[in-house]
Amino acid sequence: MRSSATWLETCGLIFEYSVRSVFIRKASWAGTLAFAACLAILFPFAFGTELIQKAEIRHGAFWAINEFVVALTVGRLFALETEAGILEYILSTQAQRSALLFGKILFVVAYLLSVQIPLVLMWIIFYNVPFNAISSLLPQLFPLLLLFNLGTGTVGSLLACVTARSTARDLLMPLLFYPLQMSVLLSAVSLATMSDPGVVMLAGTSAQSWWTVLISVPCIFLALGILLSDVLFQE
Repeated sequence: MRSSATWLETCGLIFEYSVRSVFIRKASWAGTLAFAACLAILFPFAFGTELIQKAEIRHGAFWAINEFVVALTVGRLFALETEAGILEYILSTQAQRSALLFGKILFVVAYLLSVQIPLVLMWIIFYNVPFNAISSLLPQLFPLLLLFNLGTGTVGSLLACVTARSTARDLLMPLLFYPLQMSVLLSAVSLATMSDPGVVMLAGTSAQSWWTVLISVPCIFLALGILLSDVLFQE
């Protein structure tokens, strides 16, 4: 019982410390949001105003922008911590490695949501999303983004541990990140597309299968992370 309380306390402390570090580096959050806004504005110019009205293109643009923002955010968060030597300091406390990992994953999920919520509002405004699409999509969008971020945060955290001491970390982490992230991205795109009544071309796989993918990816990688946490942090 004491061990469980200590594990939860460590997890909470890591989450709290990560949140405090974001308030210190306000420019990183604002810069990421500015990057998302630039992409949201530029995509309509790339596709043209007529093509962007097609629901399939509209959804594809949103998830492409979201993926760019997610990759930038995950890479930036862990790169700043590595360069500042924060991770080494935390590890010197002899805390449970699995609690450290889980706390960081929860923080990444919350941080991504803080950027994605304004991104959704920009997408609705810039892409002139019709009301019937909004009303049918929004009830599913929050759990969709939550699971998407959970899978992303888990994969990103594990890769950050594996590549922490690599001299080519900035190149190696994106190369490993995108293939592992692809199943999460495809399932999120498919479910979002299925929720829009304006889409005429639906994915061949059922919605239940895509929800299974979204739930399974975080569970599998989180289980691997907890089981291998000591080894990963030693690396």
